[in-house]
Amino acid sequence: MMMLQVTITSNQRKIIKRKAGVTMSLSNVLLENLPLISLDLETTGLQTKSDRIVQIGAIDPYNSSSNLDILVNPDIPIPSKSTNIHGISDAMVADKPTLSQVFPQLREQINDRVVIGYNIGFDLAVLAAETERYGIEWETPPALCVRQMATIALGRDAIMMMGTLETLIQHFQIPLADRHTAIGDAIMTGKLFQALLNELKASGINTYADLQKAIALLNDQRAAGTGAGWVDVAAIQQPYASFRALSRIDPFPYSHKIDDLMIAEPLIMPAGSVVLDAAHRMKKEKRECVFVGNSPDHIVGIVSERDIVHCMALPVDEVTRARDIQLETIMSSPVLTVSEDDYMHVAMARMQKHDIRHLGVTNPEGTLTGYVSGRELNRLRLTDAMVIGDDINQANNSDEMSKALKGLPLLSKSLMDEGIKAYAIAAVISSQYRAALSRSADLAEQIMCADGKPPPAEYAVLILGSAGREESLLAADQDHAIIYGDKSRLDDAATQAWFEQLGQHIADIMDAAGIPYCTGGVMANSERWCKSLRTWEQTVKGWIARGSAEDVLHVDIFFDYHCVYGNAQLASKLQNRIITIVKGQLDFLKLLAGNIPSSNAGITFWGGFVSENGRFNVKRNLLLPIVESLRVLSVSRSISARNSVERAEKLMATGSIPPEIRLLAEDLQVCIRLVLRQQITDISQGLPPTTLIDTGLLSAREKKTLKSVQNRVKYLEQMLFDCLFA
Repeated sequence: MMMLQVTITSNQRKIIKRKAGVTMSLSNVLLENLPLISLDLETTGLQTKSDRIVQIGAIDPYNSSSNLDILVNPDIPIPSKSTNIHGISDAMVADKPTLSQVFPQLREQINDRVVIGYNIGFDLAVLAAETERYGIEWETPPALCVRQMATIALGRDAIMMMGTLETLIQHFQIPLADRHTAIGDAIMTGKLFQALLNELKASGINTYADLQKAIALLNDQRAAGTGAGWVDVAAIQQPYASFRALSRIDPFPYSHKIDDLMIAEPLIMPAGSVVLDAAHRMKKEKRECVFVGNSPDHIVGIVSERDIVHCMALPVDEVTRARDIQLETIMSSPVLTVSEDDYMHVAMARMQKHDIRHLGVTNPEGTLTGYVSGRELNRLRLTDAMVIGDDINQANNSDEMSKALKGLPLLSKSLMDEGIKAYAIAAVISSQYRAALSRSADLAEQIMCADGKPPPAEYAVLILGSAGREESLLAADQDHAIIYGDKSRLDDAATQAWFEQLGQHIADIMDAAGIPYCTGGVMANSERWCKSLRTWEQTVKGWIARGSAEDVLHVDIFFDYHCVYGNAQLASKLQNRIITIVKGQLDFLKLLAGNIPSSNAGITFWGGFVSENGRFNVKRNLLLPIVESLRVLSVSRSISARNSVERAEKLMATGSIPPEIRLLAEDLQVCIRLVLRQQITDISQGLPPTTLIDTGLLSAREKKTLKSVQNRVKYLEQMLFDCLFA
């Protein structure tokens, strides 16, 4: 029997995968369209609770370039009988990473896909035991056992005769290669999955739900597996919103940024171009609109298909003339835009509010990089009550802004209930704080202009701290600064006074909107946080040269900035200059590293959690050491990324950082989830949100995970100094 080859476009599968992890039920997805990862593990033995992983093989059956093939140090001797099967000896894994070090790579590989494997229940049970052993957060993903699929497709009698992977791949004439290696078995299992699809279709099994129903009837196989300690994959509940109706919110727009769905390489034509030429270009390049301008930096309008249709729908004797109409005559101007870093809900709300079908997308420097289309978004739902991002952007005063910001706790709870990862929710919260600061700056400038005081120079408003890293939670205060250009129409003193007054208006507006003044004074209403580009450069040089405790604290606060309003090129210039200034300053790096809170990660003498008024301070004991360590390492490697997880990824890419750093990024996400969940609970009970959690509310698994995080943070200082100075 010949193997069936199923061809699905990578874009189709990407969209399904992207939506499956958020709101989309897998139930009605055709089997050939499922986002898959074929997984196989080689282990020290067959005991799921006590045996360890020695090799991981994982591959996308439809994209072989997406794969993981890695040896793992099991931290126990490998029995000779196991070595005889897979050929992996103690010597081969002696210098290999442990499971805790490589697990982030496996998690990334799985990443919202359905896991398939031959007797995959065994592999998933081993993974569950390993992650519990190392204190790693892990939820068993949706999975399909290919042996169970073969039983349904070929019948029980056939499986009794040829129930091994080897005999089945021979039956389907699949080439046998690298048997009993994790990646080899994963590859063959993926091909076997595809080969079985035709057989399953012949039995009326077309969708994921069809197959799950059929597998649920294999009581004997399921019982045998669970009796051996395997995971019963037929009983795994989808972690998505599959088994409950989507209620008030579709979380997809809140968990994906504009650049996830934007159409890149926008079509740009000069204003003098005619409609006929634009129509030809749009058809040839398959674009729904054309932007009018001389370059991506200078866009003056937009012409859509609808505009051209209206233009051409003239009486017959005028059609010829209509084709010659110049684009500047029919274009819409100005072009409404969103940033690449905005989340999709901002674009959706803006389109709805302005009744338009296209939005330009710009990078931080304001250059057009693409556009978003209503056609691409029309399958996404968003309840008006939950649209707060654009309400902030359109707020006319602090009262309107306050009303929008009050929706943040409910939004956060809704997203958490829908299974969105807490780290992504923190990014959404950060985006709202960024929007609030941006709108406050706009309103503040309007106040200044109304008083006859227009800006004397170009400037940029920066948000600092956790919001700059996209890691804000629900207990925010103000942290912002201003950079202004070196060329001003006023003298230096008058220019400085103007921008400090602007900073005061910003601070007042935000405080009135419910984001309180910073108790430490980190606000743009003072000379300390409001400077010209040249002065900021001199200030940073001074911080590094002096290296006082206060200087180091300022660096910690300032280095995570993000431009939210004004001329982003000023912020980029300063960032580039900071990287140049800091490069090679080992003494300063030592000071930065020494400023990281040195503690035992909140572990008591008896191994419990240090208590503050009956709660554990996650920020002080865990979040700050992790965030600041990643910042110091990034500065040492001239990495400009500000987000902590992105910093960890870029650090790993340098090849000079131990793999524990990747796990540290996961630990950060664990901490954020626990704090955010506690904040949501506290707010619902009328308590103010803090970064302290009630450990009594944690499950046994969560406590074990948190203790593992503590143990890693406890030794963070030594690892940091090894990376910097060894």
